Amino acid sequence: MCAEADSGGHTDAAVAYTLMPAMTGLRDRIVAERGYPDGIRVGAAGGLGAPESLAAAFVLGADFVLTGSVNQCTPQAGTSDAVKDLLAQADVQDTGYAPAGDMFEIGARVQVLRRGTLFAARANKLYQAYRRYDGLEAIDAKLRRTIEEGWFRRDLEQVWKETREYHLRAGRPQEVERAERDPRHRMALVFRWYFVHSTRTAMRGDPAERVNYQIHTGPAIGAFNRFAAGTALADWRNRHVDAVAEALMAGAAEVLRDRFSSLGR
Repeated sequence: MCAEADSGGHTDAAVAYTLMPAMTGLRDRIVAERGYPDGIRVGAAGGLGAPESLAAAFVLGADFVLTGSVNQCTPQAGTSDAVKDLLAQADVQDTGYAPAGDMFEIGARVQVLRRGTLFAARANKLYQAYRRYDGLEAIDAKLRRTIEEGWFRRDLEQVWKETREYHLRAGRPQEVERAERDPRHRMALVFRWYFVHSTRTAMRGDPAERVNYQIHTGPAIGAFNRFAAGTALADWRNRHVDAVAEALMAGAAEVLRDRFSSLGR
């Protein structure tokens, strides 16, 4: 079982310092109640980008750790070089929160790279518009012009046409029928187009759409960039996933050794 604190991508912003003790305590209680002969391992994830973070996770009781954001800035990651260049320049304060495209209407959030893009600001504006207006026709002329000319680079009716055709091809005519009855649902589907578009352009590394890149990541990437500065791992092309894991685990072991040695003096 893995306990995920505030992480890149979909997140509920949990805090590792409170989450891990709660989860390990729950594990211990259930193991005792059920009489399980073997222990249940609990891992930690979210915010793990520096050796000190991994060391803290182990002190909190983690049996293993799972990294995420740091792996997106490696040669093995399936995203574009343009995205990796942006991630390699990020610091710990360079992330922000935006609506999740797949759960847009309920306001679920994702954590994304803020530096070098305008995705978070634009996505949040779209969600505010969804909350405020009853449909696309109700959006004020200035905001609509900004969305069409500056963000989507096509008019909203064209986006709806593409979205409608997509749902029909995908065998979801009920979505189209609902949208044609409910202007607000139609608006949500049109706005969702932006979230798909921003992910695809980032994956392709389209230079003309750089400000719209949707890049899921947490502050862990900034922590790793600080840790890697001045070493061969400063260049993401050298950050093979095994090298990243080895550097973080070896660094965590060193941190733990030094901390416990100092406590024994």
